[in-house]
Amino acid sequence: MRSAIKVLPVFLTLAMLQPALSAFQADAPNPARDKFQQDMKTAVMNGSITVAQVQELKANADTLKSVRENQTPGAPVDLLTPYRAVSKMKAIMATVDAKDRETLREDLQAILANQPAKAAAADPSPGKKLGKDIFTAVMFGNPTEGQVQQLQTSLNSLEQIKTQNLGPLQSLRALKGSKSEIEQVMNAGSFRPQDRQAVLDDLNNLGPQGGGHRL
Repeated sequence: MRSAIKVLPVFLTLAMLQPALSAFQADAPNPARDKFQQDMKTAVMNGSITVAQVQELKANADTLKSVRENQTPGAPVDLLTPYRAVSKMKAIMATVDAKDRETLREDLQAILANQPAKAAAADPSPGKKLGKDIFTAVMFGNPTEGQVQQLQTSLNSLEQIKTQNLGPLQSLRALKGSKSEIEQVMNAGSFRPQDRQAVLDDLNNLGPQGGGHRL
């Protein structure tokens, strides 16, 4: 009887945990998600993370998934929503007990690296590649919210060049201004070296036509 009483909280915890973990399940086999789910179960059992924290991770994972799946060509770029979701997830990871923290942090990095998005062209335009690489840099870096806001504004400014019917000189000036703003943020912000270089290369490859980038 006593052993049954001791085991009961474990079953109750697992019952509470399962709905929260469902957001991390994928339609197709995904080893990264499967490992994250299993490691979170272990962390809860170890007392390293609470069920409430797992539920918060679920909510932010839902937000990130929704942003990536509901991209609309021509709509304004939204970097702040996924940035805030991932920032909250990172903050939760920082509070996990040391014995499970690094494992879950690595799992989250793997999840972000395999985050599904709408199918893209095999050879994206320079503008589309710029948007994609900036998104990756923001997700894996540690920029400030102000820097992310500036990147979002600059990307949207590049997109607007196509629809504003500006003269050639004005378009070129606007293009150079937005590219310069992005370059300044990438050089000043905390980004992985490979992500910073990818964005700077994209800026060099972005021709005078500008725009055309969708995340």
